[in-house]
Amino acid sequence: MEKGKSIILVLAVLVMFTATAMVATAQQPPTPFHVYGWVKYSNGTAVLGPNVNITNLNTSESYTMETNASYSYYQVITSSCNVSAGDVLNFSASDDGNSANRTATVTPKNMTDGGLFEQNLTIVVQPQGICGDVDNDGYITGGDATKVWDVACHVSPPSILDNPWAADVDCDGFITGGDATKIWDVACHVSPESILHCCP
Repeated sequence: MEKGKSIILVLAVLVMFTATAMVATAQQPPTPFHVYGWVKYSNGTAVLGPNVNITNLNTSESYTMETNASYSYYQVITSSCNVSAGDVLNFSASDDGNSANRTATVTPKNMTDGGLFEQNLTIVVQPQGICGDVDNDGYITGGDATKVWDVACHVSPPSILDNPWAADVDCDGFITGGDATKIWDVACHVSPESILHCCP
């Protein structure tokens, strides 16, 4: 009879330790979750003191960003109580009329690493003016083509262009004779204006 009681007592102690271990495992302390990045305009200019919002689309929770008026950096530090693997975070940045939006899905690795790092946002700014109108007079003319040709052939410096963005009409990053030819064809009604594609 004593042996039976001993076995029951040992089993009871084992059950108690197992239950305690399960409770301890279930109550793991939260871990920090860090999200940060930089915001810039599509022309490369930094957006200082950016207006950034992050919303967890799974829980509808929004997070309060830390920013600085002198930097384009933003960050938020929350915890694993507020973010889990599989959550989809929506990032948005805006200024006085332009905005950028994107989403990121939190992975188990992000949880292990402690965050989503370098979540950079680019606000696309539409350049002012008409593609091909390098003198900003509101029209695409032979004069625009001539100026672009002179810059492409190094006859004149790029500073003669009132709107350099409007000169690269094939969006290849260079001002060439091909750009001048396309502008000339549009100015002379040989080609439609739709052949001109300046980069945003």
